[in-house]
Amino acid sequence: MGVTQHIRYQGVEGLRAGRFNRGVNTAVTCYRLGTTLIDSGSANCWPQVRSFVQEQPLRQLLLTHHHEDHSGNAARIQQLTGARVLADTQALQPLADGWRLQPYQHLLFGRPQKLVAEPVPERIELDNGYRLQAIATPGHAADLICYLEAEQGWLFTGDLFVSERTRFLRQGEDLGEQLRSLKKILDHDFKTIFCAHRGLVKDGKSALSAKLKNLETLCEQSHELRRQGLSLSRITHRLLGPENLVSLITGYQFTKRNLIRACLRL
Repeated sequence: MGVTQHIRYQGVEGLRAGRFNRGVNTAVTCYRLGTTLIDSGSANCWPQVRSFVQEQPLRQLLLTHHHEDHSGNAARIQQLTGARVLADTQALQPLADGWRLQPYQHLLFGRPQKLVAEPVPERIELDNGYRLQAIATPGHAADLICYLEAEQGWLFTGDLFVSERTRFLRQGEDLGEQLRSLKKILDHDFKTIFCAHRGLVKDGKSALSAKLKNLETLCEQSHELRRQGLSLSRITHRLLGPENLVSLITGYQFTKRNLIRACLRL
């Protein structure tokens, strides 16, 4: 069974939609500030996203990164509304040319249509008086951007947060870059985060600080167990337990072992 949830908080509206609601969190949130949309959701949730988008005029769509669960409806939204699509420069080629999806990505999120996007500027003026700052936060993806509304204390984090406790790492993610991005974003002033998967997190700065601390502790524990002579498999099982449904469904693209291996490389 799918999930559809509407979010309203201060000046932000959101639609959280996903194909499945058991075992694996596939729900992704699109956030709207007046005529600006942040992320476009999964292609297999287009009926829900289309209804949300058609509620009012849309001028621009800002993508946090190119992954299929964030850009899935960008081309359709562009065709439907004429809105500009803006993204990090590193996202422009995969958005235009497409990229190879794993079977689980087809199943959980669907395939985005190709589109022509524009580079997002560092400062974005919204026509309702809000001002967003685009902040590069690579690690989960090389093109990941967070959008900060400093006056309101809002931070739209894409996939930078997701959870205070990281238990899996996707193949291709750079843990060192993630740690640097977390430290970088925590230098900014904000309170509330709008996470693409978790939704609204009111004490967002504390949550991101906890994520950073937990990852640093996991790295320290991993190195200590390695010094004791434990293998990668035994360290993973000791600190995170056995692989579970997430690893299985993703064809072992997301695994606990990937995370511990990355910790040991730092």
